[in-house]
Amino acid sequence: MTEQDLHKSMAALKDQPSTVLAFHAEIDTAEDPLPDVSSHDQTHYSTFLASRPQNLEVNAISLITQLQTRFPSLRCHIVHLSAASALPIIRKAKAEGAKLTVETCFHYLCLSSDEIPDGKPEFKCCPPIRDNANRELLWEALRDGTIDFVVSDHSPCVADLKKLDERDIMSAWGGISTLGLGLSLLWTESQKSQKGIGLSQISKWTSAAAAKHAGLDATKGAIKVGADADIVFWDPEAEFQVNAGFFPLSPSLT
Repeated sequence: MTEQDLHKSMAALKDQPSTVLAFHAEIDTAEDPLPDVSSHDQTHYSTFLASRPQNLEVNAISLITQLQTRFPSLRCHIVHLSAASALPIIRKAKAEGAKLTVETCFHYLCLSSDEIPDGKPEFKCCPPIRDNANRELLWEALRDGTIDFVVSDHSPCVADLKKLDERDIMSAWGGISTLGLGLSLLWTESQKSQKGIGLSQISKWTSAAAAKHAGLDATKGAIKVGADADIVFWDPEAEFQVNAGFFPLSPSLT
């Protein structure tokens, strides 16, 4: 979409208070086009990572926040943020009063491109998983409220679409499965490096804040009188190993 397209959309929606305009925020421009990686090894994760640099997210979020100043009543939301370099733009927009919310995902908080082996398309998602330094900055942004909540961006597929046998990351389906592991993943990672994050904070990120964002906080996202009884009984001390047979309906999982 171009700036003109977004301007038209925002103008049409600006007077609807219940509307949230959500953005997969990546954009290339004539001045900053997509890198050409066609000559690179298509099985290397580094090739895929180079094809989706952080500036794609920075460019898109810069445009969104600039347009928001013209339509200050419109709620805007950035889905699956992966680029920590966009965080200063988000912080500035929020400080200036923009009605902007941001989410990130389990896989951006728990995985690092430094550790992803080549020839493993199951790690492909868009935007991509970035390096460990980027991951730590996302955690910091969660803790200080720059990022509002954590979601799965659930995008599973059958094994054939993941090109597992071909090991071709560039042509594989871009999505992460394992929705059911999100809570365990977030808890496990939050206990590393003395992050000091408790279950109440994780519950806020995965339930309360998401319910409020969707306008469902009267009945969802909390244990209280009158709310739906969506309750998880969960043992934070339990340990288990995930393998290809863990979810029989998710053949792409490894």
